[in-house]
Amino acid sequence: MTPSTIENTEAVNPDGELRQGLFAAQAARIVELQAEIASRQEEIDNLKSLILDSHPVGTYQAGNLKVQVKPGARRINAGTFEKAYPAAKYPGAYQLRPRPLSQLEKLLTSDAVADYAMSGKPMVVVS
Repeated sequence: MTPSTIENTEAVNPDGELRQGLFAAQAARIVELQAEIASRQEEIDNLKSLILDSHPVGTYQAGNLKVQVKPGARRINAGTFEKAYPAAKYPGAYQLRPRPLSQLEKLLTSDAVADYAMSGKPMVVVS
């Protein structure tokens, strides 16, 4: 569209300006709320850190609330494990998984994997 076409469209459609203002206000509010969430999350993280420093693993009563201090999740260090137990020598210690979708589309074509692809929930990102 040329600049004159854009100007004419806006002049003919005054609701477009109102919608654009609403859109800008919605985006600004999202940014404001995200900052508030980040601030609250930082406070939560600090409180949890204090609890972890003062209480060993276990379940505790805190008034009418129950607080659980759980040990960290255990997982394998893949790099060191693979060195000690190579897949060629210990195939039963490994599992086979498909590659990420973007890699499969390059390898096999988008059409070939279209029937096997899934989409997640749509999202809005404001930056």
